[in-house]
Parts: sequence; structure tokens; C-alpha cells
Amino acid sequence: MCVVAAKMNKKQVEVVIDSDETRAEPGYKAFNPTNKFPLLETPEGKLSESHAVAKYLAHGHASLLGANALERAQVDQWMNWVQSGPQQAGYPAIMAIFGRTTECTQAAFNDSIKAIKENLRAVDAGLTGDWLCGSKVTLADIFVAGTFSMAFQVVLDQGFTKAAPKACAWFARVAALPEFVSCFGKIKMAKKALKPILKTEEKPKKGQAAAGGAAKPKPEDAPKKEINPLDALPPSSFDLYNFKTYFVNVPDKAGEGHARMMAEVDHEGYSFWFLHYEKFGKEGQVEYQFLNLLEGFMQRLDGFRKHAFGKMCMLKAEPDLEMAGVLLIRGQVIPQECIDHPQFEYCNPRKLDVKNATDVALIRDFFASKDQTGTANGWPVAVSMWHK
Repeated sequence: MCVVAAKMNKKQVEVVIDSDETRAEPGYKAFNPTNKFPLLETPEGKLSESHAVAKYLAHGHASLLGANALERAQVDQWMNWVQSGPQQAGYPAIMAIFGRTTECTQAAFNDSIKAIKENLRAVDAGLTGDWLCGSKVTLADIFVAGTFSMAFQVVLDQGFTKAAPKACAWFARVAALPEFVSCFGKIKMAKKALKPILKTEEKPKKGQAAAGGAAKPKPEDAPKKEINPLDALPPSSFDLYNFKTYFVNVPDKAGEGHARMMAEVDHEGYSFWFLHYEKFGKEGQVEYQFLNLLEGFMQRLDGFRKHAFGKMCMLKAEPDLEMAGVLLIRGQVIPQECIDHPQFEYCNPRKLDVKNATDVALIRDFFASKDQTGTANGWPVAVSMWHK
């Protein structure tokens, strides 16, 4: 980010990457007493800390440091903000995705992802124009965008753009600056968030070694595959796999099929959920675009077929299409597979009450829905898709 600032201010800098051998030399501590990077060596003296280095390199530029007193203070505000927490908050998730650590737990990863998204929403809320401070790009844009650059490539996929549209458009502007590209390369937003490498719980080994000897490895001591929490739930009497086959093929889904489903489903081991996608901007105005959105949503649920069954539909017509559906899901809470789905947080999941006649009718209508036939949630069905 310091080099971007130098390039934008037409200042020449030579980048030198120190090696472990260089740092071990006797005179190195005198050269860099704090051992902090980046370190800028100038004719007047040395300077460390990235914000200080960038400000030095931006000195004399008409707008990089802000065009007036207020903008200069706002530049400091954003640079201090990104250094005070957002940078560190996203670190666990990024490192886990790249396999740089195996100590990140699922809970820590979820918290880190949540923090990244919340911080980008803060940027979105702070934008009143094309740039963070004033009408031209400043160091605030370079540093905040640089901090989020990796997250946009591996975490913030296209399903997230609706949550922070102004921030995503702003990031695209910063990422397209020639000086930014020359340092960060051409950045493409992730189509799908990458999976992390997370810490696995190790089982205590049986038969610990006595003093002076080692216990012989036993078959049960071998590392075991991590168990899906849904597979660890108490056994259920409901055979979801075979029921799917029956229901998909039964001709009378609204009558015979629905009655059998409500009678056979283990309501302690499974729960019905109503999902209604929250549209943003121009979503739902063009049929083929909204259908692509629905298909992408369903594709991201592919790995969740073993534990769920249901229908998602495109409803109504242009220019006011809707997306909604009902899923039968193992357990009584929203599982991790749904939490990991980048669009699920925009679906406002609501658990349905099988003792409520209105909710039961909703289950019937969606499970029996057909393309271009009938209604669901009171809306005409345009396209009906199975998750099975």
C-alpha cells in the first residue's frame, strides 16, 4: 500500500525484501532497531510503520492526504479505523483458508467471517460518494481497500454484493487504479467462498506409554474423520432417503403425498423451514437473471442433500419476481451447511409450526408446486426446483 502511494505521487522507491540471513547480521539491529516493516530509508533518516511511511510518500500530492482540513482528518480516521480492528479481525479466516494455520476452530472462523462482513458494511454505510474522503482517491481508499483485497478474492463472493453494494462498487474503483493493479494485480471477486482448513479435535490415545517405552499404535488410535453434527443427532425413525424417492414420484403430492409426509416425518428429529429471499436493487425485474440467481442458490446446497429435502421456487412475474421455498431439515436449528451458504443470510429463515394450519398449507403448496402451475405463499409459481 505504501508503494501504491509512492506510484500515485510519482516518487521512485526501491523495494528490498530482507532475508533471514540479512536480519542475523551484526549491524542489522542498528539499521532497523524496531525490526518493524515496512521500513523506509530516506536521505533525511529512516521511517517505519506503514501509515507513517505512506503519508511521507504522499506528501505534496494534491489529494492523497485530503484536500482540506476535514478531509485530512477523515483520512486519518479511516486509516486508524482499519488498523484498530478490521485488519486483525479478518486474519483468522484468511489464514485458515490458505492453510497457514491449523489452529482455527469452526467457531473462530465463523466469527472472523462475520467480522469481515460487518466491517465492509461499515464502509458501505460511510460512503457518500465515489471515495471515502472527498471527491478524489486518498490514502484512506488505498489502505482500506488493500486490507479487504484478500477477503474479496476468497471470502466475499458474489452472493455478498447485495449486502454492501456501495462498498463493493467502491472497491472495484480502487482495484482498477493502475497504481493499485501494479502492486496487487488484477483482483477478481470470488464466485464462491473458499473452504478453510480447520482445527480437528484429537481423541486421547488409549494405553499411554510407560516410562522408558512407547505404546504400540492401535487401530482405534488412528485419526478419525470429523463427524457432521447432524450425523451425531439421536437416531431418527424417519427414512428421508426412501421418502424422497416416494414423494418425488407420487402423482398426488398435495393430497396423498402431503398426508403421508406429515404422518411419517419425525418432527422431533426434523423441522420445516420457510425461506423467503430478500431482494435488493433491481433483483427480480428480469426473469432470466433471477432464474440464474435461483439456480446458483440451489447449486450451493448440493452438499446438503443427505440432510434436507424440499422446494425452492421463482414466483410471480416480471418485474416483481420473488424467490421462496420450504425445506425439511435434519434437527431443530439452522445447520452449519446453511450458515456457510453465502446467500442464505438473505433468506430470512422461519421455522414452521406443524400444528399451525397456515404453516402446514405452506408446506403443502411448496412441496406440491409445479412450473407454471398453481400458487405458493399466495403467489403464482413460475419455476419450481427440487432440493433432493
